[in-house]
This record gives sequence, C-alpha cells and structure tokens, in this order.
Amino acid sequence: MRRRAVAIAIALFVGAQSTAFAATPAGQSPIDACLADARARATDAFKKQASQEAARLQLEIDAATCFDPTLSPAAAHLIGTVNADLARLARDVLVGSRSLASYRAARDDRQRKLAQVLTDPKQQDALLAGDADGDLVPDDRDQCPKTPAGTPTDARGCPVAVRPGANDERDERNFRATLSGSRTLYNKSCKEAPRPDIPSPLEWGRGAQTKLGSMGFNLAVAKIGGQPAGCEVFYEIQFRFIDPNPGNPALPPAKIVTIVFSASEDLLADPVRAVFGLPVGSMALSPARDVVREAFLREYFRASWRVRAVNGANQTSPWSPFVTQGPASGGVSG
Repeated sequence: MRRRAVAIAIALFVGAQSTAFAATPAGQSPIDACLADARARATDAFKKQASQEAARLQLEIDAATCFDPTLSPAAAHLIGTVNADLARLARDVLVGSRSLASYRAARDDRQRKLAQVLTDPKQQDALLAGDADGDLVPDDRDQCPKTPAGTPTDARGCPVAVRPGANDERDERNFRATLSGSRTLYNKSCKEAPRPDIPSPLEWGRGAQTKLGSMGFNLAVAKIGGQPAGCEVFYEIQFRFIDPNPGNPALPPAKIVTIVFSASEDLLADPVRAVFGLPVGSMALSPARDVVREAFLREYFRASWRVRAVNGANQTSPWSPFVTQGPASGGVSG
C-alpha cells in the first residue's frame, strides 16, 4: 500500500504543477510556441489583477487549442475547464483541504462528464453560455445551482452521495505519511553538469524486452551524452494519443500522458539509441505507464510524442518537436 500511496502522490504533484507562471524555453515546434504565448497571456492577465484561478483557466483553454487547433471554442472551453478543475482538486488534496477519497470522486466525475460532453456539441455550447457553479451541468438545466466547487453531481446538477470505501481511512493515512516524508532528490555528481542536449523520439512498436524477459511496447529515443560520470539522465516522454478505437465511443478524441524513464531502464547497450519498455501482461506498472500501455494496447492507433532529458540537478533540455507515428512496421526490440 505504501508503494501505491507514493504513486498517487507523484501523480498528484504532476497534475498540480503550475504551468501558467513557469518559464518556457524557446519554442521547438508550433505547439511549443503556442504554449509559450498562452503562458505569457496568462501571466499578463495575472499581473493585471486577474485571479490565479481565472488566469489558470484561460491558460488551460488556450493550451487545449494549441494541442488541437481544430477544436471549437466551446470544446476548448470544456477541456480547459476540466484540466483547470483537476489541477485545483489536486492542489486542494495536497494542502489538506480535500480528502483523498473526495479527490477521487471529484476527479472521476469530471472525467466521466468530459467523455460524455465531448460527443455533444450542443451541450458544449450550453456550458459555454453558462455554468455558474462549475459542475459541468449547464445553468439552463441545473436543478441544484450553487453546488460547492468540486462536488460530484448527476445529470440534473444535484450532488451525488459518495459512499466511503473500506480502505479510505488507510489510504488517506498512508498518503499523508508519504507527503510528509517526501524529499527533492539531488545527485551530487551532477553539480557541474551542463544542461542536457535535446533527445528525439525515433519509433515505437511491439517487440521483445530481453532484460525484462517479456514482450511489450518499446519506445526508442535518441540517447544523449555529455553528462559527468555518475550523473544519471532521465527521459521525460509526453504522448498525445489520437485516432481512438471506434469500438470504444467513450474515448476522447485525444489523450495526453507524460511518463519518465531513467537511463538505467534502457533495454539496450547502444551508444546512440535507448529503448524503454512497457511490458504487456500482468506486470504492475506505475499509474501513468499503465495508462500509456492501455492506450497503445486497446485505445488508440496513433501517437504524437516528444521527449526531453532531465539530469540529477533538475536541469532540463528543451522539448523535442512532436512527431506523429503509428507503430513501426517491423516492431521495436530491446
């Protein structure tokens, strides 16, 4: 259970990162340039007395359009609203103003409604016209207005009772213990390390995973060097899955997930190419890696992805450009 709590904590920290006020390297792609402009607009709005919540919401709406310029204003508003909600919910549980069980219920409510409303342009327009309490039920059909922020509601906008789970108390206790004991890792061998070079995504596909003794999905990236001895490099890979399986109409048009691999997880001994594996089968993975594996396995046919390098001194390279690929025709082995 302790390991599970650590995974949940990491997922929440990632979800709660403030992108609105963080510096962004010079754009490496049209998406990066668009996101940099969105951050600048959000920062400017905040400086001009907009609340942090309002600036974050506008940033998330703009970011949705950066990732998919074909989105209608109503669809971008929907996706941005949900992403801003998830960030706020994660922040609330981290600071202790919301329980872990309440966070889970609210997160599931937002994700369920997002999947439903993405297929209904009329409801998207209705939400854009007004949703005063932010429960993703339009004002013109909300029979329980002014529900507290983050409250799960039904189709009428009325609060849904959330029954306590058998493990809620234990999960909460372990989660808080994990947070109280968390530390920022720093590798002293990276003290004089230069900023890592930009890696690049090469290909992905099924293949053998010799070191793991398994088969699965393998991700090949260009390996970077130039770091001092003992200064380990990590590869942060961000996916935007597209072309959803038509057999699952609940899937959103795109899904964005970020995972991190340590250089020590490289399945190859190649000086220029690293391969990282996602085993297929019963092997337990971290929550984010499991989401990526499931997306590859059953949910989506193509992926746009990019990668950047991070060293043990928390220095990051710029992101590589996004590339869009289907699985490599010959597979990828490691």
